[in-house]
Amino acid sequence: MHRTTRWIAAAAVVVGAALPIAACGQSEATTAKAPEPAKVEPIGDTGVKRITLTDKAVERLAIETFPVTEHDGRLVMPHAALLYLPDGTTFAYTNPEGHSYVRAPVTVESIRGEQAVLTSGPAAGTAVVTAGGAELWGAEFGIK
Repeated sequence: MHRTTRWIAAAAVVVGAALPIAACGQSEATTAKAPEPAKVEPIGDTGVKRITLTDKAVERLAIETFPVTEHDGRLVMPHAALLYLPDGTTFAYTNPEGHSYVRAPVTVESIRGEQAVLTSGPAAGTAVVTAGGAELWGAEFGIK
């Protein structure tokens, strides 16, 4: 009987050691790759790229937009929509449709409180990103 007890104990140790290893394996359902949160694709030969986010990515980044307006013949947009490249170039991300965003150059005439007055930029009525633009910039340029 003493030998039987040792045999059972040895079997329990072997089975117990194998369980955690088996649990580390992934089934086919868990190995399926989740969709990328952002798809970046060139728009023809323009040098401009379109960033398309998943619903979840838009939610996580808390993307907010606001339309460009026109006052006294000048384009006006929220100062929060302005972004700068390392060379000082000013731009904003527009939201032409759905969860797609496109970088658009802007030229700032002045900043008046929370508003940027532009000499050039997206047309009045164009939605510009006022929250989440830095994350779009990171997605566009592959910064993770």
